[in-house]
Amino acid sequence: MLLSEEELERLHKRFPYPRFSNAEYRRRYENIRKMMREMKLDCLLIIGGSAAYGRLWFNFRYVTNMMGKAEMANYCLFPKEGDPCVILRPGHSLAGAMLARTAVREIIVGDPSVLTAIVRTIQERGCDRGRVGIVEYDPYTSIPKNHWDFFTSKLPQAEFVFVTKEFIALRLLKSDEEIDALEKSAELGDVGIRTMAERVKPGMTEGEVFGIVHEAVMKEGGEMGMIQLASAPMLDPDLNDQRPRPVSRVVGDRDIINNELGIFYNGYESQTGKPIVTGPPTREFQEMFDVALEGYKRVAATLWPGKTSVDSLAAGKFIHDTGYDVYGGYLQGMLGANPRHEPQIGPDRPQSAEDRYLYDERGRLVYQAGMMFTLQMHIIDKQETRGLFLADSFVITANGPRCLNKFPPQLVQIGR
Repeated sequence: MLLSEEELERLHKRFPYPRFSNAEYRRRYENIRKMMREMKLDCLLIIGGSAAYGRLWFNFRYVTNMMGKAEMANYCLFPKEGDPCVILRPGHSLAGAMLARTAVREIIVGDPSVLTAIVRTIQERGCDRGRVGIVEYDPYTSIPKNHWDFFTSKLPQAEFVFVTKEFIALRLLKSDEEIDALEKSAELGDVGIRTMAERVKPGMTEGEVFGIVHEAVMKEGGEMGMIQLASAPMLDPDLNDQRPRPVSRVVGDRDIINNELGIFYNGYESQTGKPIVTGPPTREFQEMFDVALEGYKRVAATLWPGKTSVDSLAAGKFIHDTGYDVYGGYLQGMLGANPRHEPQIGPDRPQSAEDRYLYDERGRLVYQAGMMFTLQMHIIDKQETRGLFLADSFVITANGPRCLNKFPPQLVQIGR
């Protein structure tokens, strides 16, 4: 079916989701078609699905603004000329509240199946003897094997090539509208931190703390995103990471609560985390926070145009001389709501030839204005029994790093 401009306008008024401008989609489509010309592609198949906190929609949503309700695999077919279309299975994906998101007017119902409809559409558009680029969920999570088998058997004269990395590379530099969405996401993360600082009390269960954050960010217009929390007694912690689900424990009067929040706004995710303690911090946790804050400041100072990932790695190197280690990387490139947050920069992320879509011939990512990163300091002790997490999101501007979060980096003490 072809949705008219009038019908789309009616749906948008009825279900007022946040939206990007037509000019923003023209910019995206022009960049995509430039990549397609360079790679001699006749069309793209862009997959999206419901997993990884909803991040598996991030490429599909970039082109269509759509996401499913619970589907694991919807597709957008993006031709080198003409308008893209979305291919969905019958059911709740076709409800008005779902269609209201769309920036794509042509909706094809996969009857009897989505895969059959995709093959038919490729044939009708004359791409069945051409090069079909496949954009996966992320560079390391591909389309289902049965989909690949179906496409290659039904379209034996088509050449299928994976272009996920090239697609991601064209998303590195953010537009003003994308940065606005990332800033709103950061504001929602601040809401979650602030709410915990104001409302969490010893005697609450972990489930109650999760609930407080969910309630606060949803009230402020956030989508369901990543909310990870973990509490432990500071004197006997056995804790080095956050949890995506609560456990049945009660927060004590001298606990640490590590948290990592990535609340989506219009499909975009900034992350933040501020360690919370109930009562005075122990010497070890205060020392860990001091190391984390120093690392935070040093790595943030490298986020200037012309500096590189090598500078950021060097800035964090001192941590390993303090008696502590780092869990994960220092920087995560937030391409939207990328499942793996490419690029990832840290001592645990050695660059390889596979990363050339992001890095130069010397294995460096050269920073440019418009890039965006979550800067995180996840400090752990050598025994991996104590962990402390500090994070915020930054955009690189012509004048240097700009933190999108307003809640300052601090060790938040409650129950004084």
